[in-house]
Amino acid sequence: MNTPNIIINGVSSHMKQQKTSILFLIIAAIFIGITFLPLFASERILDLFAREDGVFENLTALYLFVIALVFGVALFYVRTSSLLLKLSYTGLALLFFLGAGEEISWGERIFHWEDHNFIRGVNVQEELTLHNLKYFQGEESIIPVSASQLFVVFAFIFAVLIPLACTISPRINQFVAPRFPVLPLYPGVLVVLTYIFQKLMLRVLSMVPALYQHPTMPIPQGVHEIREHGFTFALLASVIIYFSREWAAKKAADSQAISNQMTNLGSRIPVGMEHKGEKI
Repeated sequence: MNTPNIIINGVSSHMKQQKTSILFLIIAAIFIGITFLPLFASERILDLFAREDGVFENLTALYLFVIALVFGVALFYVRTSSLLLKLSYTGLALLFFLGAGEEISWGERIFHWEDHNFIRGVNVQEELTLHNLKYFQGEESIIPVSASQLFVVFAFIFAVLIPLACTISPRINQFVAPRFPVLPLYPGVLVVLTYIFQKLMLRVLSMVPALYQHPTMPIPQGVHEIREHGFTFALLASVIIYFSREWAAKKAADSQAISNQMTNLGSRIPVGMEHKGEKI
């Protein structure tokens, strides 16, 4: 293949990738926007989606578990010589698995483990969870922020700030990428959109209380449950796209290595040997 064709194919591939990214963002933004609609629905529908053990909480736990599984599998199937990157995969797999378990109280209500909840006395919600311990929430809290707020900070750093810094500065990317997964930037836009939707909903429902039909669930509770779902959806999309690109890059590198080997082998064949009936 000559040089002009290589350039044309490269430009075409880049344009196709941009169109795919834009289409993904449009569809994902619509999806996230739709997830906020139950806030304007009846009490029964909002309970179905935003209550404890509701649709959004279970989906959030599922997304977190899948992310943990992806990082765990990557330890065995993504070849890298960087020990720090492997440690990052391990740490993130454990972190997201912890988040998934905490989100559903480690199956306390699913498997009826109430009688085995040995931390109920020091848990502000009397659940089998660490993030609801009185040391992290309430008057006896030893930290000034909640686990939910920490998750917001983590989502922005992991999916937005690190990818943005690495996109702006190749030097930062060269330092971080071999040590920590640098997610693609464009799915991180979904984190920003979710945050904007959340703030907008809080403002609108506070200004027009008649739009909110639930008599007992506070407005922030429903909004924040939906926000967590949006953040984890964005993180799941980012992680899947990251590893799909890593896998594609690996396949391209392997194909190039095979091509180079074949080229080198061909260059070592003596001129005219093919006319002598030699089998190579």
